[in-house]
Amino acid sequence: MRIGFFTDTFLPQRNGVVTSILSFGPELVKKGHEVFVFCTQSNVKEHHGMVVRSYPSVTFRPYPEFKIAVPRGSGSLPKLDIVHTHGPFSLGVFGLRVAKKQGVPPVSTFHTMLSEYTRYLSRFGRGLLRRVTWEYCRFYYNRCHKIIAPSNALKKILLQHQIKKLIAVVPTGIDLDFFKPIEKKKAKKKLGIDAEQVFLTLGRIGFEKNIDVVLKALQNVNAKLIIAGRGPAERKLKNLRKKLGLQKKVSFEGYVPEKLKPLYYSAANAFVIASTSETQAVVVAEAMACGTPVVGANSLAIPEIVSDGKNGYLFGPGNVEQLSEILRSYRPSNKMQTHALKTGQKFSVEKCAYKLEKFYKSLL
Repeated sequence: MRIGFFTDTFLPQRNGVVTSILSFGPELVKKGHEVFVFCTQSNVKEHHGMVVRSYPSVTFRPYPEFKIAVPRGSGSLPKLDIVHTHGPFSLGVFGLRVAKKQGVPPVSTFHTMLSEYTRYLSRFGRGLLRRVTWEYCRFYYNRCHKIIAPSNALKKILLQHQIKKLIAVVPTGIDLDFFKPIEKKKAKKKLGIDAEQVFLTLGRIGFEKNIDVVLKALQNVNAKLIIAGRGPAERKLKNLRKKLGLQKKVSFEGYVPEKLKPLYYSAANAFVIASTSETQAVVVAEAMACGTPVVGANSLAIPEIVSDGKNGYLFGPGNVEQLSEILRSYRPSNKMQTHALKTGQKFSVEKCAYKLEKFYKSLL
């Protein structure tokens, strides 16, 4: 098959959408398919067998990580068997146009709870902005032939919001040859971590990730918290760290190169995630594949992966007191770590790519 991915975000950016493309694309290439990536401006021309074509773009000022392109020349594109869009904006709309021109039924993955990102547009009228956002999502996704949701929780929400197309659940896979356990003492030594109890949050530092909840919960906990990543909420979180007197307990590591992620996951006693907008929570699967239990908010896709008391713990969304109690008493057993590892291994890129390939074949 000749598969076209249409996306408004790609390398050098790193986020959930890019992670999904970098997971599925090379694996589909290994299976003998041709994969083309059509994206906003990027200096990447080829990546692990995927051919990349980018278009001149401008930065969307309210949310600088997002770019808008005005691509032209749909007639000069290669003939595709599959048009797979990864978002409903500039390149997504372009993908629909290409699909119509080439007579291909378009499909799209609903990656992001866009209604949760309206806070970046305005501090006022968020209720109205959320309704407008969902109205646009209905308009866009109901023009697709079929939809992919990375979790059952998201599928349920899409159905509630009148996305009427057939929705298949296909989670993003992870490379188990890369995300695997590293002996904890060795991982800590390599990263220069000397604390006994270490909690980790890793990924984009956005307001919707609710990392402030984790900071507040840490006040009466004898442990170190590592915050790895970059994002728009970083400054406010550093100010909150100072306000709460947590300078010695909490460290901001900045951007962590991909090659170091298994070390960070393995060095942590638990991965902590307070986000209430996770459509799959790939970082949860990555942490577990490294044998690290997860303490997560009981929201959206997280409880589909985290079994309370088995491979980690769940707490009420925004419940600082409950999270604090879990962290204070946290002592993971070998059994819990084993369960976490087995859970992470369920998300192998081979298994997930097989599901996606089967989904594509149903369109032909």
